[in-house]
Amino acid sequence: MEETQAFENRILERLNARQTVQGFLHAAVGLLAEAVDLLILQAFRKDDYAVKYAVEPLLEGSGPLAALPVRLKLIYALGVISRDEYEDSELLLALHNEVSHGEHDYQFTDDEILGPLSLLHGVALPPAPTLHLPEDVVDDALVDMQKQRYQQMVRSTLVLCITDLVSRLCHKKAF
Repeated sequence: MEETQAFENRILERLNARQTVQGFLHAAVGLLAEAVDLLILQAFRKDDYAVKYAVEPLLEGSGPLAALPVRLKLIYALGVISRDEYEDSELLLALHNEVSHGEHDYQFTDDEILGPLSLLHGVALPPAPTLHLPEDVVDDALVDMQKQRYQQMVRSTLVLCITDLVSRLCHKKAF
């Protein structure tokens, strides 16, 4: 149990170290790639000759399994991961690609981020804050504080979701 907790703490630290959406998704995809690599290596033969001359060329450089989406499809097709785990991983990859190639500096509470993230399995994003005050009574400091709080709630929810996903993948056995 302590080993599992230490492992999850390392995941939490890596995710929490990133403050921007782009950095956060980059860390999440990096963690997913590490988990998928572990599962791929479990799925192949373990002897040194097979790893060196058959497995490594498949996984490295321009090998057919070098790309993370291809490796994900393979472990899903082999029945190593569930459909929900596969779909969540694919969604995170697609969102990472979108924010990495875009010119926009996204926030965790932007619709372009919340929309896809609400599709993650097992995630119940917190509802957005609403102020029921007359317009002449609205306190800008209060509104800013609530927006910042909501941003942190969404981010924390994602940290926990991704930690759970990566932890489950890393603790799976291929066969």
